[in-house]
Amino acid sequence: MKDFIKEVISGTAIRQEYVCLGLTEFNYPLSVFIVSRTSGIREEITSNHLFLGYKPLVIAIANLRAELLMTPEIILSFCFKDESIGVLHLKQLQVKQLNETKVGIYEGTKGVHHFISPVHQWLNAFLERLRGKPSGNVNLPGNLYDQVRVAYSVPRLISLITVFDGKQMNLFPTDLHGEIDDNFYMGSLRIGGEACHQITRYKRILISEIDVSQYKEAFELGKQHMQPLSDSTHFRLEGTLSSVYGFPIPKEAGLYRELEYVEHFDVGIHRIFVYTIINKVFRKEINPLAHIHRYYAQWRTNHGLVTDYFFR
Repeated sequence: MKDFIKEVISGTAIRQEYVCLGLTEFNYPLSVFIVSRTSGIREEITSNHLFLGYKPLVIAIANLRAELLMTPEIILSFCFKDESIGVLHLKQLQVKQLNETKVGIYEGTKGVHHFISPVHQWLNAFLERLRGKPSGNVNLPGNLYDQVRVAYSVPRLISLITVFDGKQMNLFPTDLHGEIDDNFYMGSLRIGGEACHQITRYKRILISEIDVSQYKEAFELGKQHMQPLSDSTHFRLEGTLSSVYGFPIPKEAGLYRELEYVEHFDVGIHRIFVYTIINKVFRKEINPLAHIHRYYAQWRTNHGLVTDYFFR
């Protein structure tokens, strides 16, 4: 009865804020379109945008046509078939030139979605203000949390980063990252964290896509963002080393990339790193670990889209 009352009030039966899934078996994903009101351009960028920050919301988009790169404000529309169920309004922060590729960096200004009813959205926002955030959680004021909810309606890969100094290592998860093109990769970490310091110092990382079966282990590694390097025996590893750097490979890694630091820039609480891709190795077939926000998960349930979720 208690769970039923909570569901009636909140509009969702999913208690966990973010739910894990296997990307290979995720059917009927949303499509993301970029829209410019000034030029009238509408283009699909589902696989061409990176979610790099949540305070503020930061989106990177590569290979945009010149007219869009010259537009100071754009809209991203998150669509199921022909229906838009989420919208992000973005303003341009900068355009980065990475060899032949131009990358637009954008900050969110507003987010709107229809994952749950407006009444439930209002009730949940009211209850969240009363409860406050648990210690250690980042506060997302005003409309910012709705922007983040929209961004997480696209499954975001949870990969593991390995930092290694030749003797000791660290291993921690990230979902704010992605490939720009065949040569460049971008990823974000929270400024001030030990993980951020380690990448800035050692310059080289291994980033590995892992199987969904490792979802609990990946989230347990979240604490490593604030930990120093330690002995490799503290981590679950494959027992083999990456082919160029000789870094330890995490358990159930399917594809890994060896990356080298190029530069970084800061936006809000995030340090966004630019890397060159030194090596990319496919090891074995996996069902890559990803996650979405519970509001969109509930929308899928309400619309009969059967999905296997994994709850921590």
